[in-house]
Amino acid sequence: MALAMMMLFWAATGIPVEAASADVTFGSESYSAEKGSQFPVGVYIKSDETIGTYYVKLEYDKTRLKYIGGAESEADGVIVLQGTGTEDEIRYMLTFESITGGEAGIAVTNAVVTNEDGTENAVAENHATAAVKISGTDESGETFDATEEESAVIGTATASDGTILYVVDHSREVPSTIDWKYQAVPGKLGNTDVTYLQNQDGTVQMLYLLDGDDTYHPYAYSSKDGQIYPVHTGLRDGKKNYYMSTAVTGEEVKDESVVLAMDLDGNVSKARLYEDGHLGEAGLVNTLPVWLIVPAVAILLAILVGVASIVYAKRKKAKKVQKKKEKIEARRRRDIALRAAEESGDQARMDAIMNSKEPIISVQNVTMKFKVATKAVSGIKDYIIQFVKGEISYRELIALDNINFDVYKGEVMGIIGTNGSGKSTLLKIVSGALNPTEGHVAVDRKKVQLLTLGTGFDMELTARENVYLNGAIIGYSRQFLDEHYDEIVEFAELDGFMEEKVKNFSSGMVSRLGFAIATAGDAAEILILDEVLSVGDEFFRKKSLKRVKEMIHGGSTVLLVSHGMGTILDNCSRVVWIEKGKMKMIGEPKTVCHAYREMGAANV
Repeated sequence: MALAMMMLFWAATGIPVEAASADVTFGSESYSAEKGSQFPVGVYIKSDETIGTYYVKLEYDKTRLKYIGGAESEADGVIVLQGTGTEDEIRYMLTFESITGGEAGIAVTNAVVTNEDGTENAVAENHATAAVKISGTDESGETFDATEEESAVIGTATASDGTILYVVDHSREVPSTIDWKYQAVPGKLGNTDVTYLQNQDGTVQMLYLLDGDDTYHPYAYSSKDGQIYPVHTGLRDGKKNYYMSTAVTGEEVKDESVVLAMDLDGNVSKARLYEDGHLGEAGLVNTLPVWLIVPAVAILLAILVGVASIVYAKRKKAKKVQKKKEKIEARRRRDIALRAAEESGDQARMDAIMNSKEPIISVQNVTMKFKVATKAVSGIKDYIIQFVKGEISYRELIALDNINFDVYKGEVMGIIGTNGSGKSTLLKIVSGALNPTEGHVAVDRKKVQLLTLGTGFDMELTARENVYLNGAIIGYSRQFLDEHYDEIVEFAELDGFMEEKVKNFSSGMVSRLGFAIATAGDAAEILILDEVLSVGDEFFRKKSLKRVKEMIHGGSTVLLVSHGMGTILDNCSRVVWIEKGKMKMIGEPKTVCHAYREMGAANV
């Protein structure tokens, strides 16, 4: 009651209610540095209330300073800080290197900060600057003068995948790439006043939202639920159309392949979205009588069980035949590996092969096929309908085609190939994560350790909690993680950040944490490394390369996938080249890498 009376009083007297305010400051108004030295600069984003999202642009004197790290992104003298908060203050520690003497500077040129409810804070108009005095001769000769931006960004929005996007005032700024007929109309997105781009009949209202790289993405607004839905492009009868969920108009359509399509003249109609991305007529789907559905399901299940039994019996028989061939094949492959070692003059590998009766890893006639549906199925009812009508069909994707090679104790086997050639699929088969369609991999999987990054992180948990979560997924015990926790934190260079939620980390910080967890402790007998060296900035990559080399050359048998030919040539005793699922070559690293590079040069 008292609150209501106060609100009436404010309304009657015209006294304004002050909005929350925010500010972006540096740790100091000035810094001193010697030429050629590195130094830290603190950036603090503060608000009267809990910060929801933030977007801050900094400009620095790129003629006298070199950016080293600490932010989400940097390009051509401009640094972007962005993310979500859980407190009333966000802290960054940026690192710069002085490259010449003189008077340099760092300045805030734009800042947008919102509260938890999405309302925008009032950010101080006089943005902060920090002077940097660098000893030595000034070789630049230029005066640093940051350009203050009059930003068209008026707020933020969160996409369905959690990505933070920035709302632009379309009355001031419209993307030059828009190619459909629209008219600008005022409206609201939550608590933010916006300008929508609307088609002629008002069916579709769109906003072009910015990501952290200043790239526009179209979204359609639904007045029914107040949500925004992503907009995509596709061809319909050979002509470009924009398409989106039918939820934009508030209509519920059970068939998920039916979308709302708009041509470049702004005409809107339903369309069907196909697997290859093209659009066709929505049409009508015939339905079966309800009394036929249960018998049809029973018949289908009986057929599936019968087929499965036949397939199982055939595979069991095939395995018996395969085992008889494996011993002969293993001897033959061992002789081939020994001859290759003799030709390359690798005495260490010859000794390893001679002293090993059987290979540590034996990849035998491995083929991996995936079935990809040619037509979308929205549910079991739709599946039964298509099955009865004879419309169920698949296309076959061959990821690996008859791959054969052996790895002997102590060998470091490199695997190279262009993207999509099946390298990671092969590693998953060797580690046991996937079973091949045909063939067999002989390996003791209890001794295998697969090191790959980006698995098992929960962005809502703290870095400390993610150490134990990610470690458990990899296979580490709680005792092991307790013993190596300090080592992980030190190697990842995250001391002081372990109680922060990972969603507030930059991508480089997340990668460093993942690498430190994956490489903690002693190396396993069999190491499988999948692109683990593409981590962090230049300095951390050097440190991570040193750690991986220690693991590789510690006596383990290693399978190493890398796109870096230098890494392959420096560390591998043999190399397998896989291209589009087929094994092109196996042999001495220089020979194989040279052939791979010639293929790449010929395709440029």
